[in-house]
Order: sequence, then C-alpha cells, then structure tokens
Amino acid sequence: MNTSRDDTGPLISMAFSNAGHVFTHMLTILYATAVLYLPGEFDLSYGEMLGLSSVGLILFGVGSLPAGWFGDRWSQVGMLVIFFIGIGVSTVLTGLSTNTTHLFIGLSLIGLFASIYHPVGIAWLVACARRQGLTLGVNGAFGHLGSAVAPVFVGLMIDYVSWRAAFVLPGAIAILTGALLWVAWARGWVSDRSADRIPVPAPAHGDYRRVFLVLLVTMACNGFVYAGMMNTAPKVFEVGLTVTLVDSYTGIGMLTGTVIGLSSVCSFIGGWLADRYSPRTIYLMFWMLLVPALILVANASGYRLIGAMLLAMSFLVTFAAAENMLVAQYTPFRWRSVAYGARFVLALGIGGLTVYVAGDLFDRTGTFGVLYLLFSAAALVAVLCAFWLPSTGRVIRKQAVSN
Repeated sequence: MNTSRDDTGPLISMAFSNAGHVFTHMLTILYATAVLYLPGEFDLSYGEMLGLSSVGLILFGVGSLPAGWFGDRWSQVGMLVIFFIGIGVSTVLTGLSTNTTHLFIGLSLIGLFASIYHPVGIAWLVACARRQGLTLGVNGAFGHLGSAVAPVFVGLMIDYVSWRAAFVLPGAIAILTGALLWVAWARGWVSDRSADRIPVPAPAHGDYRRVFLVLLVTMACNGFVYAGMMNTAPKVFEVGLTVTLVDSYTGIGMLTGTVIGLSSVCSFIGGWLADRYSPRTIYLMFWMLLVPALILVANASGYRLIGAMLLAMSFLVTFAAAENMLVAQYTPFRWRSVAYGARFVLALGIGGLTVYVAGDLFDRTGTFGVLYLLFSAAALVAVLCAFWLPSTGRVIRKQAVSN
C-alpha cells in the first residue's frame, strides 16, 4: 500500500508540475500574438501596445525570489494552487479589459502569478525525479508546448471568435486545474518533498560560489534572449515573410507555433544528453551554437528566416535542462526553491526590459535586426562565462544515475 503511494505520488506531482509549465508559458505569451491585432482596438502603435506587457514580464522574474522562499518555508503544493488559480483569474480579467489601464493591470498580474511556477514547480519536480535530466527535459518540452499552442490558439480566436476568448478560455481551464490540485493535496495524493527522491552527492564546497557567479551572468543572458525571441517571433515572421507565406493571424500563429513546437523536441534531447554527459559540456556547447544562429535570424528573410529561427530556438531550449541541473547540483536542498527563484529573477525579470527595448527599436527602425544582433552578443558573453564552470558535473551525474 505504501509502496503504491510512493510510486503514484511523484507521478501525480510531476503531471501537475508539467501542466503548470504549459500554463506558465502559454498564458504569458498569449499577448505576443494578440498584440498584432490590438493596436487597432486601442488606437496605439505596436511598440506602445507591446510595452504594456513589460511590467508583467519584469514581475514574472522579480516575483520568483519571494515565491521560492514561500515554497521552501511554507508549502510547494500550496504555492502551486495559488499559482494556477491566480494566473487563471488574471488571464480572464485581461480578456475582459475595456481599456489599456485594465489591460496593463491584467498583464501585470499574469506575470506576478506566473512567477510562482518556476522556482516552486521545478524544485518540486526535481525532488520527485529519478532521472533529473530526462525529467527536466520532458518538463521543458511541456513548457514549450504551451509556447507553441499560444500563437496558434490566439490566431484562431482572433480570426474566428474574438481576441477576448483567447484569454478567457485558457484562464478558466487554469482555474479548474488549480481546484483539482487543491483536491489532490487535501486527499494526500500529492505532498511537499523534504528530500530528493534520488540523492545527488554534494560537490566541492569551493565550487558553490564559483558556479553562482557564472550562472548569475549566463542566466541573465538567457532571460534577455529567451524573452525577446518568444515575444517578438510573431512580429518577426509578419515583417520578414511575404504575404504569400502568411496572410492571416491564424497563419502567423500556426507558423510561430510550429517553429516553437518543433524546437521543443530539443528540450527532451537536451535532458537526455545532460543525464549521460556533463551538464557543463551540454550547456557550453549549445550556447556556442546559438551565437551564429541568432546572427542568421538578424539577416534572414523568407524561408531562410523560418529555418534560422528554428535553429536558434532549438539551441536555446536544448541547454535548459542542463542549466536547471547545475542549479540543483550546487544548491543545498533546503534552499533550492530560493535558488531557482534567484535564477528566474534574472532569467525572466530581465525579459520585461527586453520587451520594452524590442518595442522601442521596432517603432524606430521597423525591423528587429539590431535586436537579434544584441541577442547574439549576449549569447557570446554567456559562452565566455560558461568556460569558468567547474568540470566535475559528469562525475556527479554518473554517481547519481548509478543509484
């Protein structure tokens, strides 16, 4: 009886964590496609409308640290219940907005509640996992599934229903998921984790500070590039492709969703590789590959733009599992949610600044070429810093997998 509970509890926990990742990435980028249509509704330029989401994206990151603290000190499951219900209500309110003030408040609240997921949900997931790399890779694929579904769904809603439905419907489903998690928690089907399911040997004491300083820079670069790509991709395709390739919001959404969806497979591959090789090696390798891919996006158009964007997004998601594994390896368990919170303060909080800069650059130049060259420069900085990560990760992972 107890064995069955030990087997099913982590599986249910991982299912809710993966669902949370879908909602996090789907609901935070619904606006990236909707904003192509909304300037006509609210009589503002694209850059001004895009800027309304900047505070929400900043809160998406900044809120991660206190969310992680509450996850460690109060309850991981309780925080995730708040996440599902809070982000669902905020998304519904955004869809019901009647002016830009309401829209700004709704988008900001989406970012605030979204900040709960990564520090709490991923720490909970890692503790439940038998194979951290593969589990994180699958979780990453679910997150990118949310990113892939969002532009397709928004495009369909705008063309055939209304832009409001694009927010209200998924928001209501998120609320329902939160209610189901609360029931599972109350019945004891899921619970907080107090230790890793598969313990990982501690690294050398002196490596903690070194890894922290390196990841401080690389994760900031990651946030700058990731938020920028996900929030500008629909507009990049609208501007860089001919009318014969995409001639509707549904077409832009389907193309963006297809590229993100195909790249999500690489999240699974990255997790698989990180379990078998050094996470440091995987992390460094795919940062290096990302640099030329971003330069290609900055200079491509037509079908070449689609291929370049697919390459860039694929490389960007492949190292995500390795990055999360490095955080887990070099953080004591009792501070893990806080550590992930600190990670996402950088990786997501800087995204709000990215979006603001992206909107301003587009209004000034009419393209995103300069922005993507800045992304490639950030990736190069990350490569140079990643060389300083300690090379002990492979030994630690081999020991953990053998257990």
